[in-house]
Amino acid sequence: MIWRFCVLVLYVWWFALSPVYAQMQVRPVAGQEGHVGLGLLLRKLETVGTFMMATAHPDDENNALLALLSHGEGIRTSLVSATRGDGGQNEIGAELFDALAVLRTEELLAAHRFDGAEQYFTRAVD
Repeated sequence: MIWRFCVLVLYVWWFALSPVYAQMQVRPVAGQEGHVGLGLLLRKLETVGTFMMATAHPDDENNALLALLSHGEGIRTSLVSATRGDGGQNEIGAELFDALAVLRTEELLAAHRFDGAEQYFTRAVD
């Protein structure tokens, strides 16, 4: 009986820490080193194209397309958001207005560490 309890505790501990461990292993694509990083840099050297995506709000972008063009095709990609999203709703936190704009700006910049796009904002107010 004690053996079963120990095994149960071990399984609970393992499954509780698995998402934390998996999350710690995520590295931005821009930080790749070795032959993977060299391949990304060489792909970008042979391409002179530029792609700009314009959106109204910070959550309107298509990060999969930005990542495909940036890392898959070697095209310089940029995202222009008309606003910083300060007029939107926040269903998971207490941030509103300017605090929400800062939060969404940081989220976008964190996403661009993975999709490789440059971020630009206009001065429009949401």
